[in-house]
Amino acid sequence: MEDFISSQPTVLIITILLLSLALVVFSADKLIDRAVLISVELGIPRIVVGATIISLGTTLPELATSIVAVAQGSTDLAVGNATGSVITNTTLVLGAGALFGSIPVLRETASKLRVFTIVMILLIGLCLLSNGMASFSVGGLLPQWAGILLLAVVPVYLFMMFKGSSRLKTPQSSNNRDDVATGNDGHSKRIRMIAANLCAIIIFAVLVAFGSDAVVSSASTLAAKAGLSEVLIASTIIALGTSLPELVTTVNAARKGHGDLAVGNVLGANILNMTLVLGYSATFNHGGVSIARDIFTTHFPVMVVIVAFFSYFVYNTKKHSISRVEGAGLIILYIAYLASLII
Repeated sequence: MEDFISSQPTVLIITILLLSLALVVFSADKLIDRAVLISVELGIPRIVVGATIISLGTTLPELATSIVAVAQGSTDLAVGNATGSVITNTTLVLGAGALFGSIPVLRETASKLRVFTIVMILLIGLCLLSNGMASFSVGGLLPQWAGILLLAVVPVYLFMMFKGSSRLKTPQSSNNRDDVATGNDGHSKRIRMIAANLCAIIIFAVLVAFGSDAVVSSASTLAAKAGLSEVLIASTIIALGTSLPELVTTVNAARKGHGDLAVGNVLGANILNMTLVLGYSATFNHGGVSIARDIFTTHFPVMVVIVAFFSYFVYNTKKHSISRVEGAGLIILYIAYLASLII
């Protein structure tokens, strides 16, 4: 798609960018509605649905970008996109959600944060193995075997999320309303409705991924014409572009009162970015992927600050949601991150 878009005149590229953004907004909105219906029918808490089903769908753009980048030998772009998306998700995306609606901090959020923290420490540790602390001056390497290890974490994470949901059944799930009243007919109708919603989620997730790919291709082409560096493009424009599904999903979910779904989506997307996306990049690139010095000096430290910042929301017993002021603070942190990249 990028080859096609790059050959078009600037006016048409801008048009593609705007139409792609509209497609992402529409598809993400519909995806939320279907996911909430499934969570009610299956009795799965919305935070679990957000951390698994929706996160897999909204992480498709990052994965697609990494697949293309690895195939083209642009591994720096894949790493910058994945780590930049983690930072963008946890600052800009959650911050915007808090500005437009309620982002509740539930007890279940703590378990997702713990997984996120463990995966982040694992990732940084694996990247430091090759050069140790010298990585902060010369860069490092994520070996191929480490990529396989990160990929192995994905099914374990998904299993843990769904297993945990059995202890967090929503009130709706304990109700046998339709099945008791209508017997087998009610059960069959419920199965058909769940199947239809799952198919719709797949369709809208594909549309989200397609729209985001077009957004990234058009935005990166415009940036290249403006003379911006590839590193800056990967960490900012492409990371922001591939985080559009999370941004739109979070804002819409918060506006509709499903902020718990938004938190699960963001944390789940972050975990999948560090395991599925980076794991794929290292596994299917011979010798692993190189980790640029800027990732060690900027991205990893900012990720650690984000974990500390977010831990305040989760473990403070007096806090039950992220306020608008705190959401604005997350956005300011994102702006500071961008400034550090430019400087």
